[in-house]
Amino acid sequence: MDWYQMARPLIFAVDPEIDHHLVANGLKIFNRRSKLLSTMFYSKNRESLGVDVKGVHFSSPIGIAAGFDKNGQFFNSLGGLGAGFVEVGSVTRNPQNGNPKKRIFRLPEDQAIINRMGLNNDGVEVVKERLADCKHDTAIGISIAPGHGLTTDQMVQEMVDDVEIIHDQADYVALNLSCPNQVGVMSLQKSDILIDLLGKISNLMIDEPVFCKFSSDLTSDELLSILSETSHLMDGVILSNTSTNRDNLHSKNKFEKGGLSGKPLLKKSLGLTKAVFTKYGDELPVIFSGGVFTTEDAQAALNAGAVLVQVYTGFIYNGPSQIEHINRGLSENKILKFVK
Repeated sequence: MDWYQMARPLIFAVDPEIDHHLVANGLKIFNRRSKLLSTMFYSKNRESLGVDVKGVHFSSPIGIAAGFDKNGQFFNSLGGLGAGFVEVGSVTRNPQNGNPKKRIFRLPEDQAIINRMGLNNDGVEVVKERLADCKHDTAIGISIAPGHGLTTDQMVQEMVDDVEIIHDQADYVALNLSCPNQVGVMSLQKSDILIDLLGKISNLMIDEPVFCKFSSDLTSDELLSILSETSHLMDGVILSNTSTNRDNLHSKNKFEKGGLSGKPLLKKSLGLTKAVFTKYGDELPVIFSGGVFTTEDAQAALNAGAVLVQVYTGFIYNGPSQIEHINRGLSENKILKFVK
């Protein structure tokens, strides 16, 4: 048991959002000194873990999912802890405060979290300026979402505009089509709307690959049906976003509204990943997201067909050494998958 596991009962006694702000403030200090964190947490850069996906090099297949560094304030620090990439955001055109507090709930018996943050962020212009002001030591994805209170056409156009504004600060662009915490966002998964969105982004002629993040509440058949009409317009998929399903949960907070993340999503995300890989192989790379806590979880995701793996809830439960532990295990297992 490491120091974080011993301290976790005290850490978890504090409101989750306050905890996050405390951690974020600490990580900000090291964003221009990330090598210090590598030294402090014995994080190593292993060349054997490097992977190339759609022309982007990732020093490790293990990265941080969107929502942790919403505003591009400590991405290098996360790289210093071993992350091969950090997905910043989701960002919207204008700053948003999100939903009223309290809006994050731990479910320790289920190794899960429910959040209803509501896409709070500083806005695309501020985040772009922040990213431009600091050299990137790790690969950066930028997650784009629509602002609140928009019609479908307005959501599409705003996301296109945001991609045009910020894509040059990204190694890849992620389109958040499936946030359950803001009205209307999940409609972006509909094939006709997604074709419109991706077609307009394609017209921008950007160099960065575009990945689409889908809901974990889709069935494999539903996802494959959407992709049958849209896959030619995207470079890859992220599987998967948080869930509104509450089956087989045991924690007292299980009925809180919002998106469920963590261990309960692992099996579902593995199923979606296997379905997409079986259909498309390396043609449509999968970034896996959902319930990764251990090397074995990451290995299962890679074996299912993913090329990259994101952590978030597992990082909160296991602490800052989680990524280094997974990287070490993957390096020893030598199970990596390379996609050009």
